[in-house]
Amino acid sequence: MNLEQALQTLLPNAAEAQVMEVFAAPFLEALGFGYSERFSEFPVGRRFKVDYAARKNINENIFSQSLEQPYLYMEVKGRAKKLGDEHHNHYREAAKQLKGYLLDSASESVKWGILVNSLHVQLFRKHGKVIHPETPCIPLDANIQRVIRDLKQRIESPKRGLIVTVYNNKGGVGKTTTTLNLATTLALLKKRVLIVDFDPNQSDLGDSLNLQPLQGKLLTILKSRDPDIREVIRAHKLQHPRVQKPPSFDIILADEQLANNLDEAKLSQQLKLHALRRALESVRNDYDYIFIDAPPNWRLFAKKAIFAADAVLIPARHDNLHSLQNAGTAITRFIPEIQKERQQLGESGPVALPIFMNNTFKPTSPAIQLMHQAIDKIIRDAKANFDGFDLKPYFYPKSSPGHENHKMISIPYMAYISRADFMHMPAAFAFKAAREQYLNLVKEYFL
Repeated sequence: MNLEQALQTLLPNAAEAQVMEVFAAPFLEALGFGYSERFSEFPVGRRFKVDYAARKNINENIFSQSLEQPYLYMEVKGRAKKLGDEHHNHYREAAKQLKGYLLDSASESVKWGILVNSLHVQLFRKHGKVIHPETPCIPLDANIQRVIRDLKQRIESPKRGLIVTVYNNKGGVGKTTTTLNLATTLALLKKRVLIVDFDPNQSDLGDSLNLQPLQGKLLTILKSRDPDIREVIRAHKLQHPRVQKPPSFDIILADEQLANNLDEAKLSQQLKLHALRRALESVRNDYDYIFIDAPPNWRLFAKKAIFAADAVLIPARHDNLHSLQNAGTAITRFIPEIQKERQQLGESGPVALPIFMNNTFKPTSPAIQLMHQAIDKIIRDAKANFDGFDLKPYFYPKSSPGHENHKMISIPYMAYISRADFMHMPAAFAFKAAREQYLNLVKEYFL
C-alpha cells in the first residue's frame, strides 16, 4: 500500500493503533527507510519504547537486526490528537514525550524526531542536547508528496551549525560575557564557532576582545539580496604566554553604521526581518555553533537576532527582579511573536532554552528566598495571562510533576570574570576555575 492509499484507508477518527498499522510504515518507506531499515516498538533505555526507529543500513550492518545506532525516531498518535495546534495540550504532551525519547542516554546517535498522526507531521532536529522544531506542524493533504520531499531532503542533508541567540530585554545580565565564554569553551573542545556582535549601539563583544567595530560593511551585506557574509568574518586566536596551541573562533564585529542610522523605521524597511538569518544560513555548514549577542531591548536588532536563531539562551540575575520578569516576557511574548513570523514563511520558530542565573556576587539565603518568591509569581502570572503557559520548566528545568526541584542552572559569582574583562580575554580561557564553570554550562545546554 502506498502513502496516498494509506491516507484514503484511514477513518476520520482513526485511533493510534490504526495509524500505526496502516500509515506509519508507508510514511517511513516514502522517506527512504526500507523494510530492513526501520523497527517498530523500538526500546529506548529500559523503560520506554518509541513507535518507530530508523537508520540506513551500513554495509552488512542491517538496522532491523542489529538495532544499533538509530538515526531517527517517529512517535505516532491517533487522529483525535490535535497535533495541528501547537498550543493544545495534546500537542504539548506529544512533543514532550518525543523530546524525552530523544534526550534519553540511549539515544545519543539519534539526530531527528518525527511527530505524526497522519493529519499533521512535524520534524524535530537534535543538535547535541538542543532539540528544536525543524519545521512547523505541516498538514498532510494533497501536497503530501511535496512534504515528503522536503522532509527527506532535510533528514538526508542536515545543516551542521546550531544558531543560538543570547538575549534578555534587561541589560547588565551578562549576555556578552556568556556569548564570549561559551564560544571559548566550545572552541577549547575543538568545535568550530562563530560569534556575532549584533548590538551596534554598544559593541561590547568586540570591545571585550579589544577589536574595533566595522564601518558599514555589515549594513551593506544585510541589505543585499545575495549576501556574502564571509566578507566580514574574521578569525580570532586567543593568546596566552603559557598556552602553546591556543584555541580560536571566528567573529563578526558590530557595525557602527547600524548604530548611526537613527531612522529606525527607514532602516527596518531596508533590512528585512530575515536579513541576518538569511546571511548566516550561507555559512551555517562551516560551523558547529553560531552565537549571536543581542541588544537589551525589543526593537529592530533584537527581533532580527531572535528571528535568526534556532534557540534562545536567556541569562538573568537572582538579585534583579526586572531581569527575571523580562526573561519570562521573552518566553511568553517575544519568542512566540517571532515563531508566528517564521511560520508565515513556512519555517519553524526558535525555542527558548532554560533560563540561567548569571550571578554578580554570592547570593545570601534571604536573597535566594526572595528570588524564588518572585519567580513563583512570574509563573502564576504567565499561567493566568497566557492561556496556561507554564514557565516552570524554564526556571526550574530539573522539576517534574510530583517531584518539585527548585535547582536552577547558574554560573556562580567569580572575580575572575571581571579581571578577564580588563585583560581583554575570556575568563574561560584565562582562568581554570572559570573554564570549569563554563564547561559545566556547555554540558548542561549543548553537549
